[in-house]
Amino acid sequence: MFENIIGQEPVVSRLRTEISARILPSTLMFHGPDYAGKSSTALELARALTCTGEDRTVLWNCGCRSCEQQRHLLHPDTLMLGGRYFNREIAIAADALKRDQREPLRYLFERTIRKLARRFDPVLWEGEEKRLSKVEPLLSELDEKLDPFLPGGDLPSEDRLVEGIDGVVQTCERIGSAVALDAVPVNMVRRLSAWAHLSPSGRAKIAIIENVDRLQDSARNALLKTLEEPPANVYFVLTTQRLGAVIATIRSRSRSYGFLTRDREQSAAVICRIFRDDRAGKASIRDYFVSKDGQGLRALAERYVENVVAGSTIELGLLDEITRTISNLGGAEGFRYFVEEVSLLMEALLRATAAGDTAVPVRTLARWRVLLGNALTRFESYNTSATMTLEGLFYGMRER
Repeated sequence: MFENIIGQEPVVSRLRTEISARILPSTLMFHGPDYAGKSSTALELARALTCTGEDRTVLWNCGCRSCEQQRHLLHPDTLMLGGRYFNREIAIAADALKRDQREPLRYLFERTIRKLARRFDPVLWEGEEKRLSKVEPLLSELDEKLDPFLPGGDLPSEDRLVEGIDGVVQTCERIGSAVALDAVPVNMVRRLSAWAHLSPSGRAKIAIIENVDRLQDSARNALLKTLEEPPANVYFVLTTQRLGAVIATIRSRSRSYGFLTRDREQSAAVICRIFRDDRAGKASIRDYFVSKDGQGLRALAERYVENVVAGSTIELGLLDEITRTISNLGGAEGFRYFVEEVSLLMEALLRATAAGDTAVPVRTLARWRVLLGNALTRFESYNTSATMTLEGLFYGMRER
């Protein structure tokens, strides 16, 4: 088990030991940087906990029915909630499948799409059929378009392959734009709790809640009640990039598993083995994803920060260009990409300041980081438009 998880051996080894000794906690907190494999590890853990194979080695190619369902991310005893970088991941998987149509890439493509589609599991949306009504036709369309690319079947002819893959990606983008998936409502958490108290169809139930730090207060409180008295044979895997932003009461009821930033060698191994791309050299996984999205978000972030440092009014048309790019990347998802790129530029400025290569004071950089966090909160929690949020952030950062 976990043979496909690269560069996180301390976490993987610990999970193997705890599963074997039957001392795995009911709530696990996977924390660490983005692109570190937290989600992949959570899904492999779900497969290990539900496997019904006789040898219990839980290798990726285990032939039991449960592992087959988990490989396709269709197991009824696993639920997935919370926002993630759906569009970017789907685009990367689509690009990989266009290059290489072997089974591993077909699984990769399917699984990235299922991560989006499973957010609309009827269990999570019971009673909110009206909200779901605008997505249901798109989900049916997605199933139809995805079917020719599923592992084990016959692929479309070469002249229709790229067109078909692009059609799947476009439908995913429309789904992502139809409903905001970052904000997990309190009613969804309550339905998750009700689902958790029902008997599993197999050995165990697993709920994966990504970016748990983004839950609003009411949803956090509802989750906390479930974690205080978790049902037997039910496991909650919570992921976050910002452990300090998770409320203390949830942290205290979970066991912490720290994921590390993968080094260049490990990143290259992930890109080569998972995405079957040996042309990326020693790029980090983040850099690889950014280079493939084709939107030029990093260059826009650089221009934005350069305008701030220059202390002038913002470049004419830049905010509109950034907003369009954010929209193309899925709105909330794209906004977070942009914030991450600006944050990375701040880290670079901080290193340059420490080396005496820039005149930006450390205290200014610290203030900018606070402003950046506040901007993300305004956009995500208070539905402030991207343009207004970025304009306010710009003038806030420009003040010295």
